[in-house]
Amino acid sequence: MRRATSKKKPEEKDSGGKAKRSWILRLNPKGQATIPLEVRRMLGVGGECRELELRATAAGLLLLPHKPPLPVGRYVGYCAEELKDVDDAVAFVRRLRGRPAETPAE
Repeated sequence: MRRATSKKKPEEKDSGGKAKRSWILRLNPKGQATIPLEVRRMLGVGGECRELELRATAAGLLLLPHKPPLPVGRYVGYCAEELKDVDDAVAFVRRLRGRPAETPAE
């Protein structure tokens, strides 16, 4: 009888037995680096969030997920007269799309 084996790699540990908290990144000739999958998962990036913010602090560098603000600010004031009676923007857009206004968020 064969034993079932796991293809999952064992979590790397440092000398203190804790989970690994540092990684070595290599730069290609263009100065680009690949962020390890484990780090991307810890940051929650990938899928729809594909930007990272690298922030310099007194303690060192901080890598954070970055979600740019929506460009709605550029359109504030457009059609203001036509939309002055709109109370619920989400319901209004759903009606424009031909959907019932009370359907759950998309």
